[in-house]
Amino acid sequence: MTTFIQRALAALLLTLAAGGGALAQSEKVNVYQYAIDHPVADAPLRSAPSLGASVPQNVEIIRVGNDEVYGYFYYDGRPVIVELATRSVVRIDN
Repeated sequence: MTTFIQRALAALLLTLAAGGGALAQSEKVNVYQYAIDHPVADAPLRSAPSLGASVPQNVEIIRVGNDEVYGYFYYDGRPVIVELATRSVVRIDN
C-alpha cells in the first residue's frame, strides 16, 4: 500500500511540476501591448526610424520584464519595437 501512495504522490508532483512550467511559459508579455500601455517620452532621433534600421546607442530601449529579445522606445508619440541583440527596428506603430 505504501508503494502505491508513493507512486501516486510522485505522479502528482510530476504533474504539478509540468503544469508550473506551462504557466511560466504563458506569462510571456506582449512587448507591443506593454509599450502601448506604458508610453515613455519620445527618443531624440534626427530622423524617423525605419524598419531594419539600427537604433543609435544614445536611445534608451525599454526592456519588458524578462524578455531578452525585444524592447521598445517611443518616437513621435508612437511605440517602436526593437530587437535588443542588434538594436534593429522590427515594428513601428502606424
